[in-house]
Amino acid sequence: MNLSYTWQQRWVEYVAIGLFVLLAGWSAWRLFVAANWFLVPVLLVAVPVAWLVTDVLSGVVHWACDSFGSVNTPLIGKSLIRPFREHHGDPKAMTHHDFIETHGASCFAALPFVVGSSLLPLNGFATFLLQAILLSIALGALATNQCHQWAHRDSAAIPAAIRWAQRHHLVLSDRHHQRHHTAPFDAHFCMANGWFNPLFNAVLRRCRR
Repeated sequence: MNLSYTWQQRWVEYVAIGLFVLLAGWSAWRLFVAANWFLVPVLLVAVPVAWLVTDVLSGVVHWACDSFGSVNTPLIGKSLIRPFREHHGDPKAMTHHDFIETHGASCFAALPFVVGSSLLPLNGFATFLLQAILLSIALGALATNQCHQWAHRDSAAIPAAIRWAQRHHLVLSDRHHQRHHTAPFDAHFCMANGWFNPLFNAVLRRCRR
């Protein structure tokens, strides 16, 4: 195990994953019961919207963790900033991470969304839709680091269905993400599917002027 990845941090990730599973399960059950026959149209709208939002949020979080603070920053230093900083030193290291190390930080970051989706009153189509979007963003955050890991794996180690999704730009591809790991390392921060990278790059360039 990486010496900077402590057992204390691993237990934080166990707790984050446990809370995420409980809250996401409860939230999904609430939506299933409350939405009834509205569930299908709600999901048809919520899932693609959430996948778009997830890509934007992944870029913002990635950029912020690369740009500000340190591994000693309270609360988020070891759980969020550390994985990003170490990843730049050894991009392939994450391909050897187990489920806990791969998804623990994502579950931690997604907790506000899954808490919101668990507590939101469900009393009409608009609230069904909002709850479904919040829950889908939380699940999308969980999927994002997996997409990121696949983008660093050798092609032979990636399931055929994922390779197809990468080729069709449904999830982050290795070719697209490699631009982030190319000097000067200041672009292409979005990691879910990369759709928003052109816009995000343009915003960053304008802000740097």
